[in-house]
Amino acid sequence: MKEIIIKLSFCLAFLISSAGFAQGLSKKSLVSALNKTEGVTLDAKQKSSYEKANNDLATGLMDLDKKSLSKSDRDSKIDRLFNKRDTDLQSSLGKDKFMDLNKKTNKNIKQLQRKVKLAKLVM
Repeated sequence: MKEIIIKLSFCLAFLISSAGFAQGLSKKSLVSALNKTEGVTLDAKQKSSYEKANNDLATGLMDLDKKSLSKSDRDSKIDRLFNKRDTDLQSSLGKDKFMDLNKKTNKNIKQLQRKVKLAKLVM
């Protein structure tokens, strides 16, 4: 009996933490996380292009969340959306600026991509 109570407690704690994790993914929080440049300076035109690409990605992810897809289909569409963002940024910022920005932000973007993929599992 004691073992069952402990297991149920762990399950309940996991569900509560997972629900909080998924709730942190609003469009506003996604765009805010994506717009961080980690110290790379952008001129006004580049910043506008950067924010537009990030806003388009967030919109695409929110639209994707409304669809009923299998996990593998959803994950591949998420990957395609992030790849499209990278392609758009490379063409608008130029290869050198994009590579500089990508070096600084890649780790955070990959973490965010994993977070987005996991969020649907707990909703």
